[in-house]
Amino acid sequence: MAKVRNPLEPMSTAVRAVVTLVAVLLGAGLLGLLFSDGVQVLGIGDTSVCAEDSTMSVGVGEGPDWGVEPAPGATVDLDAHPNYCTTAPSTAQSLLNTATKLVPFVFSTGALLLVLQLIRSAEREGLYTVRTAERLRRLGWWLVAGSTLAAIAVSTAKTGLIASLSRDSEVSALSGLLAWDIPYMAIFTGLGVLSFARVMRVGITMREDLEGTI
Repeated sequence: MAKVRNPLEPMSTAVRAVVTLVAVLLGAGLLGLLFSDGVQVLGIGDTSVCAEDSTMSVGVGEGPDWGVEPAPGATVDLDAHPNYCTTAPSTAQSLLNTATKLVPFVFSTGALLLVLQLIRSAEREGLYTVRTAERLRRLGWWLVAGSTLAAIAVSTAKTGLIASLSRDSEVSALSGLLAWDIPYMAIFTGLGVLSFARVMRVGITMREDLEGTI
């Protein structure tokens, strides 16, 4: 009898490889923070902090004309948008900088772990089970709600950081609640996953009813 190939391949191997790689890199980075100087992980350990104010458009070299003025201890470089930097960040600025990098990492890692949990459940119990459909539904909600909350959190942290580095920026931490970029791809992917989970649940119920009548 021919061996049945795993229907979840190659996704199963790819997800496991990515999760392993992320764990190794994160572990190495954390060890570097503890035992080495100059190592930074997700903004932790950064000796300089920078943030670009994308709400203001300027021309190169036009700083005085546009009235772009950094806060004390900060500098500004002008390209399409003013980019504020400081080499002596305060604790609040360091935390805001870390938040802009840590939140997307948490969202992406959470999605990977949910996919890995889904794959393991499907391999142990089968694709068409109530538990697999439930875990697929959790993944869908994580993509929809998690991506939205992550986008809002990153926008709020970034605008708060810009406000602390600039004297004249029109942004503030609260403006990040209104100016965040909608993660359309993640939201529509999540909605598709939720729909597929519902279809699976209906199919499972129909199969159980059919088996009960035989």
